[in-house]
Amino acid sequence: MKAFIRNLALKKKIQSIVFLCILLLTFVSFFNIHMTSIAHQKVLYQAVASSLSFSAKELYNRLDVISTMADMVLADSTMQKNLGILKDTGRIQERTVAYKAIYGMLNEYYFNFRKNNIRYMSLYQDDYSIHTHIINREKIPDSIRKDLIARAEAGKGKTIWVTDYSDKYGLFLVKNIRRTQFLKLDSIGSLIVNIDMNQLIDSSTDTSHLYESADYILFDEDNIIYQSSSAAAGNPIAVSGTFFSRYGLFTSMDRNYFYVRKLLPEYNWNYICMIPYDNISASLRTSFQFSFFITFIAVIISSVLSSILINSIIRHFNNLLLKMKHFADGQNEILPVSYDYKERTDELGILHTRFDQMVNDVNILIRNNYLNEILRKEAQLKALENQMNPHFLYNTLESINWRAKSVGAKDISSMAENLGTLLRITLDQNSKEVPLRRELELIQCYMTIQKFRYENRLEYRITVPEYLYSCYVLKLTLQPLVENSIRYGLEENTEGCFIHILAECDTDTLYITIKNNGSAFEDNLLEKLKTSQVSPHGFGIGLVNILQRMQLTYGEKYGLTLYNENEQAVARLAFPLVRKENEDC
Repeated sequence: MKAFIRNLALKKKIQSIVFLCILLLTFVSFFNIHMTSIAHQKVLYQAVASSLSFSAKELYNRLDVISTMADMVLADSTMQKNLGILKDTGRIQERTVAYKAIYGMLNEYYFNFRKNNIRYMSLYQDDYSIHTHIINREKIPDSIRKDLIARAEAGKGKTIWVTDYSDKYGLFLVKNIRRTQFLKLDSIGSLIVNIDMNQLIDSSTDTSHLYESADYILFDEDNIIYQSSSAAAGNPIAVSGTFFSRYGLFTSMDRNYFYVRKLLPEYNWNYICMIPYDNISASLRTSFQFSFFITFIAVIISSVLSSILINSIIRHFNNLLLKMKHFADGQNEILPVSYDYKERTDELGILHTRFDQMVNDVNILIRNNYLNEILRKEAQLKALENQMNPHFLYNTLESINWRAKSVGAKDISSMAENLGTLLRITLDQNSKEVPLRRELELIQCYMTIQKFRYENRLEYRITVPEYLYSCYVLKLTLQPLVENSIRYGLEENTEGCFIHILAECDTDTLYITIKNNGSAFEDNLLEKLKTSQVSPHGFGIGLVNILQRMQLTYGEKYGLTLYNENEQAVARLAFPLVRKENEDC
């Protein structure tokens, strides 16, 4: 993976960095939107909780006032006296007076406390019942009335809140009135107070600071005490297991609600405030979509702008790479580009100007050093050729002089003719490389002259395929070796000498081998001659000259090799295979 990243193009690397930065910023943006949504829910919770706390406190106060009123009725001496008369006296007149007094007192309590959302009040004693005027509109079934009286009597003076019938008849407070005179504590009546829950909740709540109108639910462990009309319009809400946390979301009739729960501790009632969350959710969703759209547009614009900026930078690096490739391909002149970097002082300008300066410096070095080296090698080659030609001419003239003393003029004429050919070939300065055919012609002339000197003691054969005649060799490389073969193979022994010259080639190299009997090369003779381990005498200088000329011309791969094979001295020359004619080798 690291190697893949390292080998990415510079443009891809920069684009990857920009993409990662954009991706990180996008993630951070969405994370901020998510956190904003959570913060919005917390703010909503605080607003609804504040409203619910106020409502719960007001609700508690109103219920507490009603409970206090019931205690006042219980402790009212006039109420105690008249209820006692109504229970104990059999005289109708006294009963009538007591009944009126109780009715007046009950209505007085009602009118004084009705602002606490009391719908009506009733007192029951045996067969007597005393009611406020509203009872006519809120007639309750006898079964419910009997159940309320029974609960009041079972409470023995305690204030009891009855929620079983609140969904239809409202909330009931029941209290059994006990006689306090002489601490008899016998039952002299049952007080029933009916509370209008709609008015109670409406008067206890303030939703002016909420987003939408709120709905309220009041319930105990078993029953829904109150449910707002808008909430009750749909399916009844299953409160069990729905509102288990302080606040949250729930769904009813395909509508989403946000709720906050509060407990009325003395009553052990759960008080729920809930507001429709669909509009809020839609608003949040719209905000999220808008933010996503803005972020997406920003990412597109950022990508386009970054791509333009990256391309504006990378093209200068591409120009530099083109210059480097142009220079590496051997084209030393500076590649012209359609931008002038001389006026730029940034890193790109410095890179281009320094590279152009380096190319100019390299060109100067090439002109000053490389051309000088070529001239030096050419001078060495000329010196080597000039060193060899006089030496050969001297030996040839000596042979002609010797033969002129020992034989007639015909032989002298033949030798002079071959000598002229030799001089013409060796003194030709047109080129330093000649076809193999030309070099073999030189050998033929040289061997003709030498045959006049050694007669039958000297024999030779040339085995060269005709298709190799057009291959080019370095001039004056074969003749010195043939001369060396005659010197060591014939002049230093009395027996005959046979010299064999043959040529062959492979795919790219021409090999010319000169073999002679009667002599042998010392091991590593060329190395010893170059390092002066062996002092050159006779033709030792010519052998080293041939090697140096070939390596200066063709390189270290080519040259001269000396070795012994089957009691023969072998000199092997290796030339690059170069032909001027289209012939296969």
